[in-house]
Amino acid sequence: MKDERALALLRKMSDRLAGAKTFTFKARTSREVLVGDGVQATVFDDLRVAVQRPDKVAATRTGDLPAFRFAYDGKAMTVYAAGTKQWATTSAPPSIEAMVFAAHEQGGLNFAADEVLVADPLGAMTKDLTRVAWVGQTTIAGRKTDHLVLASRSLDLQYRLDVETSLPVESAIVYVDDPRKPHFYIEYLDWQLDPKLPSSTFTLPRPPGATKVDFRAAVSAAQ
Repeated sequence: MKDERALALLRKMSDRLAGAKTFTFKARTSREVLVGDGVQATVFDDLRVAVQRPDKVAATRTGDLPAFRFAYDGKAMTVYAAGTKQWATTSAPPSIEAMVFAAHEQGGLNFAADEVLVADPLGAMTKDLTRVAWVGQTTIAGRKTDHLVLASRSLDLQYRLDVETSLPVESAIVYVDDPRKPHFYIEYLDWQLDPKLPSSTFTLPRPPGATKVDFRAAVSAAQ
């Protein structure tokens, strides 16, 4: 079942993001991770993300997981695990879509909300979908939202989109193909479309005292 109203709302959100040459947002996330002996814990983190299409991304994460920074300038991906002071850089392909794939393949790095980073958010969100439906309207933290549910063979997803801006307010994912069925949640905050971003936003020089390591090692140090 694919609800045309829900698809139209997703398309409007995608068009807004795809039409922005630059954007930034903050986010509060929670995810379930194994902490030993099969025990699953929920960890909370804060994100700050900046994007410049078609080939630049920067992100900073702080919270329960080790502090982590990432920068992509269209030519290289650079990461810094602050807790262990490990820094790494490696070559990268010249588009955000290809970079997201390369970061996972080369370092095991997964991006929160990667579907909003790419040039075609609608395509990323609806790939392999079996169901999509509009649930109704709710008010979240004073913002009126459209509540959507989506499902594929591997994921159950929910989005709440701001009625006024069409931008995401919340998203929730359940990985139904994982025996643990872990949950991942994002609260989006402070969207800014088309801000002026200096080129330094997307660079990450080696910090003083940092040790240069393999890209995968630096990513692993912040997991």
